[in-house]
Amino acid sequence: MDIGQNSSIIEECFDHYEKIQLQHLHILQSNTVPDLNLMTRDREKIFQILKTNLETMMENAGLTHRTDSISDLGKYENRLNAIMKLDEAISIEIKKYRDTLKTNLNRMKKGKAAMNGYRMAGTTSPNPHVLSMNR
Repeated sequence: MDIGQNSSIIEECFDHYEKIQLQHLHILQSNTVPDLNLMTRDREKIFQILKTNLETMMENAGLTHRTDSISDLGKYENRLNAIMKLDEAISIEIKKYRDTLKTNLNRMKKGKAAMNGYRMAGTTSPNPHVLSMNR
C-alpha cells in the first residue's frame, strides 16, 4: 500500500475516532442514560483500525526510508495526544456518572429499608393482608 494512500486512511480514522469521542462526551454530559458498553465497543473498533493502519504505515516507512513519512509520524503523535486528552475527559465523565449511580442506588436502598420498616410495624405476621373489593 502506498504511504500517501495509507496516510489518507489514517486521517479518516483519526477524524472518525475524534467524532465518536465528541459524540460520547456530549452524551455523557447530557442528562440521558448512556450505553457505556456500546460506547466502549465503538471506540475499541475504530481504535483497532487506526492502530493497524498506523502499524502498516510505520512498516512501510521503515522499508522506504522516506523523510516525509517521519514528519507524518510526528503529526500523528500530536493527533494521538489530542485523542488521549479526549479519552481522559470521557473517563472523568464516566466516573461522575458512576458516582451519581452509586449515590442514587444507596438512596434507593435506604428508602426500601424504610418502606419495609413501615410495612412490618403495622402487621403481626410477615404476610401482607389483602382486602378483597369484589362485593
